[in-house]
Amino acid sequence: MTRIIGIVSGKGGVGKTTVVSNLGACLAQDGYNVAVIDGNLTGANLGLHFGLISYPISIHDVMKKNASLIDATYKHPSGVDIIPASLSFEDVLDTAPVNISQHIYDSLGDKDFVLVDAATGLDRETLNAIDMCDELILVTHPELPTISDALRTKSIIKKYEKKILGVILNRVSGRDKLKKDYIASFFELPILGVIPEDPQVRRSIELKNPLVLENPKHKISREIKKIAHRVTGKEVKTESFWDRIRSFFGL
Repeated sequence: MTRIIGIVSGKGGVGKTTVVSNLGACLAQDGYNVAVIDGNLTGANLGLHFGLISYPISIHDVMKKNASLIDATYKHPSGVDIIPASLSFEDVLDTAPVNISQHIYDSLGDKDFVLVDAATGLDRETLNAIDMCDELILVTHPELPTISDALRTKSIIKKYEKKILGVILNRVSGRDKLKKDYIASFFELPILGVIPEDPQVRRSIELKNPLVLENPKHKISREIKKIAHRVTGKEVKTESFWDRIRSFFGL
């Protein structure tokens, strides 16, 4: 059964697209059949994270009924199928968000996971992305204004009667005061992972290659793998002594 999981946030700049690209690549590395969809129709950049810059058909064409979902699918060397959104300003202006969940089941029914990178905020784009997903993951930064926005998003998800798998704390630095357990109680949801702020993430984006592929042993790559295991229900292994040493030194 294909699981359509939306990755959402209440505010921009929390690294949601980076989570989608890395989580998708990590699931593919674990042997799952994975597709990622750019549901951010007005701010597309998921394809860029995989080095996909030029493509003739996009999710916009699917929503305008000018192409099938298969036509808009591009295979990445990692095994991830990418359905990008258009970078064209004209497409942004004349494409209305459409729930394509049935197209996903019909065309991508062989997938184990379809990750949807939702737009930021609570406008029509985001609501459409929430509506077409079965499950959602909230991505937030551990600061009160961003958490407040994420809590509003959680309330909307509940109105759609969708399952929320948990929260990912992203771009966490040593200066952040709010602790994991406190935030978990705030959301009344499990914390799936805590991803630190690290310059290697920006470097991997510049290289157009997810960090889990660029540097699989990096501490962030290991944290993404833990998140993937929590999503799939696999046991999360305790880190070895040397893993903790590498993490301490930021390796």
